[in-house]
Amino acid sequence: MKKQSNKSEEMVSETISDAECVRRLLQGEVDAFEILVRRHQKAIFNLVYRMLGDYDEAAEVSQETFLSAYRSIGQFRGDANFSTWLYRIAINHASTRRRGLARWQQRTVPLETTEPVNEREPDPAATVEQREIQKLVQKALNSLEASDAMIIVLKDLQDVPYEEVARVLDVPVGTVKSRLHRARRALRSRLAPYFKTRGTRK
Repeated sequence: MKKQSNKSEEMVSETISDAECVRRLLQGEVDAFEILVRRHQKAIFNLVYRMLGDYDEAAEVSQETFLSAYRSIGQFRGDANFSTWLYRIAINHASTRRRGLARWQQRTVPLETTEPVNEREPDPAATVEQREIQKLVQKALNSLEASDAMIIVLKDLQDVPYEEVARVLDVPVGTVKSRLHRARRALRSRLAPYFKTRGTRK
């Protein structure tokens, strides 16, 4: 019976909107925040992980993000999505942590999540090449200005819609597109030497 009860509670939590969770939290229902954490923790971790390039740092900053959100939940006005508000907090924490990492540019980890992509047996050579490319892309991303790295992570890696990116950064959509174009160009310039050398080897 206990398992059925837990499952029933989980099903109910899936039907509750973020705004309703916030309303309940403000009324003292602390459990409502657990729903928000479960719902958004993966996206927040991925965002921070890709901005910092370090698993342990990302885990710590993700915790700081949710702790800050819990402490300042009264400041959430509801004029934007809760996810947008949470992204802003995560970006602020990640940007601060990035500045504090003395050797941040040397941190190179794969961009993929910790979940397996598929169950097929991978080709060893292709796997090695893919990991090499992922490390190079992460290193190039790490070398970008924080604002450029942030917009690439949001739009290209997190697949956040232009409109929401604009709300997160508090800029017009047109500005997002122009900044993204500049950031992609900067990233390509960082990667060009490698791909040029790789093409020559072939």
